[in-house]
Amino acid sequence: MELQSLFRRFDEAILLKRYEENAELREKRDRIVKRLQVNLKTPFEWFNQGSYAMGTGIKPVKDDYDIDIGVAFTIDHAKHDPVEVKRWVYNAVSEHTTRVDWRRPCITVNYMQDGQVIYHVDLAVMAKEKSVWGDETYRLAIGKESSSKDQREWQPDDRKGFMKAVAEKLSGEDAAQFRRVIRYLKRWKDVHFVREGHAAPTGLALTVAANSWFQTNKSGGFLGPAEYDDLAATFSLVRSMRDGFQSVPETGGYVQRLVLKFPKEPHDDVLGKMPSQKMKEFRERLDTLLGWLNDAKREQSSAPLRLAFGGDFPEK
Repeated sequence: MELQSLFRRFDEAILLKRYEENAELREKRDRIVKRLQVNLKTPFEWFNQGSYAMGTGIKPVKDDYDIDIGVAFTIDHAKHDPVEVKRWVYNAVSEHTTRVDWRRPCITVNYMQDGQVIYHVDLAVMAKEKSVWGDETYRLAIGKESSSKDQREWQPDDRKGFMKAVAEKLSGEDAAQFRRVIRYLKRWKDVHFVREGHAAPTGLALTVAANSWFQTNKSGGFLGPAEYDDLAATFSLVRSMRDGFQSVPETGGYVQRLVLKFPKEPHDDVLGKMPSQKMKEFRERLDTLLGWLNDAKREQSSAPLRLAFGGDFPEK
């Protein structure tokens, strides 16, 4: 229970509150939305996406704050070029800050300070339609401004469905433990991986893994409050991730990879872009993390946990 209290303090130290509780993040988001509302001629809806919307956001260690917004137009995707629709959004925000980037999956608005990005807002541009069954479907506009026609596409995208599934997976204190463990692994990732390229598992990948394998770990609760064990819950999830590696074919033979399929459209492998060598390092780091977690349990010490999660984990 002493370690559990340290985990709770650690979570308080790294937790990045949701938009409703974080005035600065909310202000950055709302300024962008206002800019879109003023400059876009075509009606649209917007919605929060990503870790802040799901309550799994953490304070960044090495990177800037990343805000995700979906911008959806009720249009027939077959009648609109995805790059042209992204241009609507780009033109609407291009003068909002000194640096706005056109990326293949989104438009990124950067907030700068002393030449460094301190916040960035990713605008995922989408087409919203009704399916033959009457439910809403979304497609993500993919393509850079200079992309050839074969590099442009409307990719089926059900991030809203995934966020809903995560929100409904558990309830009450069970759900709170689920979100805490995701935040712990995100901080582990920030401490032990470099951001460049596809060397690190993304926050989305860790959330998909938790959605697949997380198991609540608690005791009691019949005659009084349940006692939660975040160390055991984290160990169980990491072990499931490590055990999930499988042999997959690659040029010249087979390699060990962790395949994590997004449970909603587009059903892609969220780790698919990680090179084989980086995947090998990922597996080795999972092994090391399991060792630290096991040492912490055996020794009832915070020292291995500070190795795993960095200096924000309390010593005692």
